[in-house]
Amino acid sequence: MTIAEKLNKFRGCDYHIHPNYSIDAEGNIEQFVRIAIQKGLKKICFTTHIDLDPARFSVDRYIRNNGRLYVLNNDIVRNYREQIEQMRKKYAHEIDIVYGFEFSYEKYYEDKISEFIQKFKPEFSIGSVHSVDSMEITSRKSILAAVRCFQPYSFMRKYYEVVTDLAQSELFSVIGHIDGYKKYLSKFWGLNEIERMESEILPEFIPQIARTGVEFEINSSAYKKGLPSPYPAANVIRCLVENGMQIGSIGSDAHSPDMVGYLIDNAINYTQGALIEITHLRK
Repeated sequence: MTIAEKLNKFRGCDYHIHPNYSIDAEGNIEQFVRIAIQKGLKKICFTTHIDLDPARFSVDRYIRNNGRLYVLNNDIVRNYREQIEQMRKKYAHEIDIVYGFEFSYEKYYEDKISEFIQKFKPEFSIGSVHSVDSMEITSRKSILAAVRCFQPYSFMRKYYEVVTDLAQSELFSVIGHIDGYKKYLSKFWGLNEIERMESEILPEFIPQIARTGVEFEINSSAYKKGLPSPYPAANVIRCLVENGMQIGSIGSDAHSPDMVGYLIDNAINYTQGALIEITHLRK
């Protein structure tokens, strides 16, 4: 199957959904399922966010249950899994539902992620870099501190070192929003400057990442932030695909039911355009 054919198979799918078990999301699992059915989706994956970074315990090591915030614990994770199974049975003739998680990743707590995956056995797992040196770079609340802490070029190199570690861990189904740093850092450094740095840094790191066989996701949430493309943008897609990487999923990164499937088709169309551009460049 070609990448273009695989992309078309993703139409009607959303493999990145945060129900209200995630601390920054709203809407219960059944509300997401009902809206997904109303929108004509055929397959969805719930990916409650799990952050096991010991340095961020006081900020991120939480999970919601029935609207209340708790320290992450086994009982609530099992409850999450059971609710997904209940919805899978209830709506079996209307939509396919997949049980998953999105994990924040840095290498020094990789063992904790591995233990969690072994214990709870998700059907699908996204590995995402939300922090570098435990400094969050995908949160509006902490981005100013991150900008003060990092010089642009050294940050980009360090970020892709972490992504390389993530890929080499072989823990995850896909790499999430691989250029998600553009969410906020583009407002400080500018997209043109970021793409210039990517042109120097990606050729060093992407071949190492590609050799692991890990796939990457197309994430349409970038459009919500006013960016002109999904994650990843065309220049990054080009580097990933030319090094043999495959697209493993597409997702909206929805944090509320109304955002399920958000601009998924736009993201697919954009990615197909980027793939056509690669074909033309090869001729």
